[in-house]
Amino acid sequence: MQALVWQGGNLVEPAEVAAPDPGPGWALIEPAYVGLCGTDLHICAGEHPRARPGIVIGHEIVGRLSAACGELEAGTAVFVNPLLSCGTCRACRRGRAHVCEQLRLIGIDVNGGAAELVAAPADHLLPLPATLDFRSAALVEPVAVAVRAVRRGGLSLGERVHVIGAGPIGLLVGTCARGAGAASVTLSEPVARRAEAAAAFGLELVDVSAQDHSADVVFDCTGHPSVSPTVLGWAATGGTVVTVGTYPGVVGTNLQDLLFRELKLIGTRVYTPDDVAAAVALVAQGAIDV
Repeated sequence: MQALVWQGGNLVEPAEVAAPDPGPGWALIEPAYVGLCGTDLHICAGEHPRARPGIVIGHEIVGRLSAACGELEAGTAVFVNPLLSCGTCRACRRGRAHVCEQLRLIGIDVNGGAAELVAAPADHLLPLPATLDFRSAALVEPVAVAVRAVRRGGLSLGERVHVIGAGPIGLLVGTCARGAGAASVTLSEPVARRAEAAAAFGLELVDVSAQDHSADVVFDCTGHPSVSPTVLGWAATGGTVVTVGTYPGVVGTNLQDLLFRELKLIGTRVYTPDDVAAAVALVAQGAIDV
């Protein structure tokens, strides 16, 4: 079959690869749309620590079942949850499989969805509403990331939100926060074209140097080391900072400020099945401007 393969270095190209042979408990899906994530760009630049040359990329997958699977008929429209957990580590045993100590992903650790066929565990498939078109559904996976982030932030009705970084995830987090009842949502973004996109999305931009301890909940959607030293400065005393973007490793932040102002610093990673179901509903209901 044809697939989009990272060959190593920065070479990504269509290539002929063997069709997947799903084992017991796995299903075959015919992808309709596959989103390209920032992670895919890192893979294709040779910057991802786990991906290996020869991998078929693509972990944001929607498509149709190639053959009947359990109660699902062939041709059923599905979202593919790409998370592969070990099932035995402490996190998995405690019901937190999305932060499995050995977490792998379809499209990063095993062949992904940018192909004519992709294999996935049967219990990782979520049927899509008949009213939801595939092109819109292609955004479900990143929306699930945003849903998880907003839920992790514990946002309460009427609180003020600030989002650092107006990339796709930042825009989705801001939109989800607004839908969750934030009284105001501001964004800071130094890249002009991204700032313009945020403004077109109806989100309020503030200057990156305008830190005024104003937001009850801050979402750092950058993962950029230049942001971490000042990220706490966006939060009001007693507020919460949620790290959404993936940092490259150890970075600096002002833990004295965290202590003195009783701030909360929270991590969020991917999503749970419940977050995915919420994302499907939001996209299907038109709550997200896909």
